[in-house]
Parts: sequence; C-alpha cells; structure tokens
Amino acid sequence: MKSQDDLAQAEEDLKQAETDLAAAKKLEEAAERTIETAIHDIREAEEHRPDAHHVAVEIATTSGFYPKDHPDRLPITQPVVEELERAAKALELTDTTGWVASVDKRTIDPKLSYAQNRLEGCVVIDWGPAEGGGGA
Repeated sequence: MKSQDDLAQAEEDLKQAETDLAAAKKLEEAAERTIETAIHDIREAEEHRPDAHHVAVEIATTSGFYPKDHPDRLPITQPVVEELERAAKALELTDTTGWVASVDKRTIDPKLSYAQNRLEGCVVIDWGPAEGGGGA
C-alpha cells in the first residue's frame, strides 16, 4: 500500500508542478509584454525630447493645441512657420492672416528658425490674432 500511496502522491505532485509551471509561463509572457510596452513608451518619449539640435514644440491657439498628445521634436534650424502651417491645417484654421506668434509673451518671427528666434528646449508658441478675437 505504501508504494501505491507514494505513486499517487508523486502523480499529484507532478500535476501541481505542471500547473505551477503553466502559471509561471503565463506570468513570464505578461512580464515580457510589460517590458516591451515600457521600452516602446521610453523610445516614444525620447523621440519628443529636445536636445542640442532639436526643440520640443507645441502650438497654443484659441482653437486648441497642436499637436494633441505630445510636443513635436523639430530641428532648431527649421523655420517656425512650417509648424504653424501644420497647426493651422490640423486645427482647421481658415484665416490666420495677421496672427502673431509669441513665446513667454515675447513676439517671435515665424520666418526665422527656432535657433534664430533664440528658442531652445521645450517651447510653447502662443499663436493668435494680434488684437484678441477668435480663430476659425
């Protein structure tokens, strides 16, 4: 009887070990997915960070912010007007004639680059009509 009891116990232990192993594999897969997601999020965040050759830019208008989710990482040599044009299109602004761009209440020249406008790091450009009023 003893050997049959030992065999039954060993079979039960084996089944439990197999169940534990299957659960561990599921946990490992979940951990790998979490790591993949974290690496993706880190890389995405780094894509939008400023550095010596890039600025992180957001445009604030009376019609909303552009881009929506995160600043655009742009070359410091790019003219500001290029991002303003993208913002106008994305926000469906119909007439931006006479609008003024400013950073920290300092008017900037959209025809010049970010570097020429002495902008670096993270930049929020306020863009709107000179005398108040609304956008599109």
